[in-house]
Amino acid sequence: QIRTGHIPLNSYLHRFKKSITSRCESCWGRGRLEVTETVVHFLFECQTYAAERYDMDKALGCHSRDLRGILASLDRVKELLKFVGRTARLKTTFGDTIGDVSNLETEE
Repeated sequence: QIRTGHIPLNSYLHRFKKSITSRCESCWGRGRLEVTETVVHFLFECQTYAAERYDMDKALGCHSRDLRGILASLDRVKELLKFVGRTARLKTTFGDTIGDVSNLETEE
């Protein structure tokens, strides 16, 4: 869903009239009125999640802003899912978004 953009962020939900706006509500509240809440914005740009993103950046190193590279590795996907869980942004839609990722098979 992250790869295709079919994730319950406002840019996607607004297309189906499930959100009144496509804007990022966090950025809108900070005076950045025209920021669309896309997957890229949520994962890499939104200042609301800068603290949570710091841990992901540290873990992913040079891959921290490369969505294609992140999705190509199970270990990097785990870090991405930890970030998503720490933000709690999708909890209102899905409940616990990541569960326990420790039992996923890792790359060798």
